[in-house]
Amino acid sequence: MTEPTAPTPGPAASASPVTAARIAEALAAVRSERGDDGTVRYPTPEQTAVIEADPHEPALVVAGAGSGKTETMANRVLWLVANGHVQPAEVLGLTFTRKAAGELAERIRERLAELHEAGLTPVGHDLFDAPEISTYNSFASAVFRDNALVLGRDGDGVVLGEAAAWQLARSVVIRSTDPRLASLDKRLDAVVEATIRIAAGLADNAADPERVRELGRRFAAMRELPLGDRYERLDMLEKIDDLAQLDLLVDLAAEYDAAKRARGAVDYADQVVLALRAVEKRAEAGEELRARFRVVLLDEYQDTSVVQTELLARIFAGTPVTAVGDPNQSIYGWRGASASNLGEFRERFRASDGGPAPDFTLATSWRNGERILDAANALVAGGETPIPVPTLTARPGASAFTVDSAFPETVGDEAAHVAAWLRDRLADVEAGRGKPGTAALLLRARKTQQHFLDAMREAGVKYHVLGVGGLLAEPEIADLVSALRVIDSPDAGLELLRLLAGARWRIGVADLDRLREVSGWLARHDAAESGILSDEVQQRMRDSVADGEGGSIVDALEFVGRAPETHRALEGFSAEGLVRLRDAASLFGRLRARAGLELPELIVLVAHELRLDLEIAANETRTAGEANLDALLDALSGYLAIAETATLSGFLAWLKEAEQREDLTPRPEDPEPGTVQVLTVHGSKGLEWDVVAVPRFVEDELPARPLEGYGGWLGFGRFPWPERGDADHLPVFELSRIDSRKVFADEVKRFRERVVDHYRAEERRLAYVAVTRARDHLLLTGSFWGGQTRPRTASRFLRELADAGVVAPLPDASATDAPPPGAEPEVTRWPHDPFGSRAAAVRTAAAAVRSASPALVGPWARELELLLEERERRRSREGVVPLPVRIPASAFKDYVTDPDAVAAELRRPMPERPYRATRLGTLFHSWVEERYGRLGGSDELDAAPFELDGDGEVVDAEKLAELQATFERSEWAQLRPVEVEREIHLPFDGRVVICKIDAVYRRGDRFEVVDWKTGKAPRDDADLERKQLQLALYRLAYARWEGIDPGLIDAAFYFVHDDRVIRPEHIDTEEELLVRWRAAFGAPAGER
Repeated sequence: MTEPTAPTPGPAASASPVTAARIAEALAAVRSERGDDGTVRYPTPEQTAVIEADPHEPALVVAGAGSGKTETMANRVLWLVANGHVQPAEVLGLTFTRKAAGELAERIRERLAELHEAGLTPVGHDLFDAPEISTYNSFASAVFRDNALVLGRDGDGVVLGEAAAWQLARSVVIRSTDPRLASLDKRLDAVVEATIRIAAGLADNAADPERVRELGRRFAAMRELPLGDRYERLDMLEKIDDLAQLDLLVDLAAEYDAAKRARGAVDYADQVVLALRAVEKRAEAGEELRARFRVVLLDEYQDTSVVQTELLARIFAGTPVTAVGDPNQSIYGWRGASASNLGEFRERFRASDGGPAPDFTLATSWRNGERILDAANALVAGGETPIPVPTLTARPGASAFTVDSAFPETVGDEAAHVAAWLRDRLADVEAGRGKPGTAALLLRARKTQQHFLDAMREAGVKYHVLGVGGLLAEPEIADLVSALRVIDSPDAGLELLRLLAGARWRIGVADLDRLREVSGWLARHDAAESGILSDEVQQRMRDSVADGEGGSIVDALEFVGRAPETHRALEGFSAEGLVRLRDAASLFGRLRARAGLELPELIVLVAHELRLDLEIAANETRTAGEANLDALLDALSGYLAIAETATLSGFLAWLKEAEQREDLTPRPEDPEPGTVQVLTVHGSKGLEWDVVAVPRFVEDELPARPLEGYGGWLGFGRFPWPERGDADHLPVFELSRIDSRKVFADEVKRFRERVVDHYRAEERRLAYVAVTRARDHLLLTGSFWGGQTRPRTASRFLRELADAGVVAPLPDASATDAPPPGAEPEVTRWPHDPFGSRAAAVRTAAAAVRSASPALVGPWARELELLLEERERRRSREGVVPLPVRIPASAFKDYVTDPDAVAAELRRPMPERPYRATRLGTLFHSWVEERYGRLGGSDELDAAPFELDGDGEVVDAEKLAELQATFERSEWAQLRPVEVEREIHLPFDGRVVICKIDAVYRRGDRFEVVDWKTGKAPRDDADLERKQLQLALYRLAYARWEGIDPGLIDAAFYFVHDDRVIRPEHIDTEEELLVRWRAAFGAPAGER
């Protein structure tokens, strides 16, 4: 790798240098000539030092909140260009969000144009020449694309968004044949999330997978450790088991990566690590970038990940790189950002003399009022940073409004106080300026959001909840999304309870409890005994429920809707409750039958069936309902724009990911004058408002407790901190000292204490970000009672501010040991009447309308009947399902013997239930392949659920070993197959039948096709008659494949569990297969 060439001075640099002050004067003169504000805005001495820093050296700029870093970076570019050190196109600027990149690019372009107009650009300057300003990920993606060939990758492959990545990882986990999954008692989504976490951790830290696997093995070995003084805790054993799964999860992550590669796809984490691998493998890549970009500006450097900093250092070490950041605003550790990066910059990007890069500070805040800065400085004084950070000082003429605070008894009182304060402060700002001010309500989490929205609505305060997370909290949207989840998944028990207990059905507690009991009964019994559910559905229900899980109340509701009235499981329901439950079951059944609609149509249909459109129109207390429905459809448009294959499951997964992502990342919206914007503190990064309220400054909320507790990386699916690139700056778990389970438990306790301090440091930085969003007016509040049974205490951060005299003294304790009136849960009749005090009047009016409705008589009666009949015919026609082009041979029998059931399955695919184990049959097939020298495990990639062989019993090593031993004793063990796992696509009457033949043996001048079965042998001749259709297709397919007469091919089933070979006496010919198919679907077969 060659050393980069330092920038050479241009014509202007060889004459008298153009100073930052001179540039400021020239730009002011240009603006004045245009009739704009011509005030000269001289940079401060701090800013001047950064702007005029040595153009040949790297530099670190520690910039406090609101200290004008964007302005300073733009002026740095102007100074470099004006003095001939670089051409604009030789400047690379990187930041985190597209909004920030756009703002910086626009500011630099405008200033360069003004600089040219002032005559300060070098001779030959191209006015259309502009710096390259982009996000860190966009830059890494470009590096990867340009050099993908050296990695054997497709640089133009698709980039998976969060939802698409989730779906792919989910399919990988479902289809994996890893036998260790058999004993993994985790829900499917938990395994998927863990797989993605480990894959992202490996990428974000460029970590060695084998080292992570080894950690898992070390924890697995701890299962055999002595108890140690007879001391043992069950949760410690569970923790050891969870950590032992690292070995498995790394392998799943590898399968996930292989699936992405097979599709030519990458996700966001891949872009950076692949770019790093490309520049490591191709030295010319870095040389080309250094030649192209002679100056580099890195914004928000404290939020870079380990692999991002490694990539930048690999390319630009030795180049004039200026990094700008604030360690007190490092709040994105959850996504791999490392607060230690700022402290290490000066060592990674060393000066030309070999010493650390010089550092600068920007400590004058151009945003915040004096008292607000007092609060910010007091907060950071209580924490530690990887590098020294100067105290923020206010600009000349900054406001000096008091930082207001309140700590009433209840969250209701707190919300009312916040709403009134926002109303009054906005009025003050408008009265003082003659125009509306901007305002924000910043939340650490959205769980108490509704209290504050209700209070603002009551106080007449206009507000706007930003992001999908806020939208999903709106009642009508919560109902609609709950219904969509119920349609999509039998897991949606909580969502179903919300709907059943809501205004539509108002199911009482006793009936809901009885529904829960029915779900448990279904999980323990075969509903097939009543003829209600099919064998296949019942078997899948038994197979797919993880240990400790009860049944699904979604399935229970469907059962209640279908069961005969005399069924014993319906005993215990109230008469009215049973009627309402059956009505709900009927509605969801109708909706599932229409689940194949385009997603926009489906959402509109569900809203209509739930009568949400009527509720919105009739509810005069809520005026935003229709706008909320439109906003959900807008969100759907965002999903459809990125989804390769749009599905309801995909949309719901995307909503879940979008809710979390948008709550934890900066928002792109600009402030709205006169409107209070409601968003999370994470989302507020980079924004500012005249008026800001930050509620819930209470312990366990701000600072918050992590959702996964204070275990750090000691949990299922968490990437191990020892393998992170910033491990030296993270709490250490002393693995080497553990020699018993008691010592393990003791070390977990000590580690937890270190993790608490680590997390609270990030929460402190979050509080600092929150208070520094306010220009002039800031309110910090909390309350003792927020729905819990014991009073909360004021946040340690708020107490520090009170001790420093920044806010008023706080009450020492609640005035009561029990929840005061208004704080305790309201005692009322449930389910409540949705009409409240208006119930009698509304029902009287409804009865009058019904009684006044004219009967369907008169000259138009017949025409109306015909129109209604035509509508029903059209509706029934909408139920027609086109047959797929690809038909699995294993499903052929279902198509020809029960086409209506297949059509129902295609119209409404059975949702996948919680994941427990891979199929025993798949594992056995893989073992047979490996026995004959082939690598197995790929069968399930394209398999539908009904293609999977086996009875689905829980797979364990003993059962697999029994099957293997049986096979070794069989006649097949001594024979050498001519084909193993041969897949043949058989054209058949306009369709393609997918035949996956387990084995073919040569017996003299004949062949024998064999299909392994790990399930039960046929129950009777009729069952065997159906199953032989699969062999008939296999025989026909292999005959065409080899170009021989089907009459030369025999066929057999080998039921391994029973060590039983069945050779059907009759196997259908091609003509007989066609007769069966056309009897079911006609000729040519098209739809059902």
